[in-house]
Amino acid sequence: MSVISSRPGRAFVLLSLTSVLVAPAAVRAQGAAGLPAAKDLIAKYAAAVGADTWKKHKSARMKATMEMGAGGMSGNIELVQIFPNAVAQKLIVPGMGEIRTGFDGTVAWAVDPMQGPQVLTGPRADQARDDADPENSLRLSANITSSETLEKTTVEGKECYKVKHTWKSGRVVTDCYAVSDGLLVSTSSKQVGPMGEVETTQYQSDYKDFGGLKRPTTIRQDAMGQQVTIRLTGWEWDNVDPKELELPPEIKALAGKKP
Repeated sequence: MSVISSRPGRAFVLLSLTSVLVAPAAVRAQGAAGLPAAKDLIAKYAAAVGADTWKKHKSARMKATMEMGAGGMSGNIELVQIFPNAVAQKLIVPGMGEIRTGFDGTVAWAVDPMQGPQVLTGPRADQARDDADPENSLRLSANITSSETLEKTTVEGKECYKVKHTWKSGRVVTDCYAVSDGLLVSTSSKQVGPMGEVETTQYQSDYKDFGGLKRPTTIRQDAMGQQVTIRLTGWEWDNVDPKELELPPEIKALAGKKP
């Protein structure tokens, strides 16, 4: 789940595990004349990163650091997921506290010092549900109605093919896959947060292998005029306790669930 929690002039962006986990499915995928078909670019990406690796495991834990701008505010991120569709994450910012988000397969939620506890609904809940499913991240799940190659371009000094994906909900995400090795160079989309839709672009680099899954260890995200850099510091398989993904008491109360 990718969640943006904002206050005036600042944005904290949490990167989802599932934004780069991949797994194939069936969807209409096209390419403009003279360009590779989207389905072929996605298949190359899947092979390059080890798309099916997550299917061999029950859970995963990601740890990362976050820094806003050069020498700006920093924090630590931890994200845990039990496959296929439960996820929880927290960002700890010294002097500010914890920003927590999650999806337990039914309820999407957020808790932070500024907004308090929230049960997410509408587009924010839809986005949480999509992002919690690792099969969505390859852009070929049944939730995506089309994938189309738009152009060959250059991003971060790398030649890449730009591919537009459209979800049933109307959500649109544009990826750029490197010509050389098929890895994802950038992703652009509108993320839904407390202040509405925010245009974001993620630049992904420094890929490393984690038990068969290749992941970018540096992600730079531009949103709302702010730049956030996330650096992956750890990845572990099959050590997540289901209790770590239980709804917080304040969210249970809002959702009408028994403690």
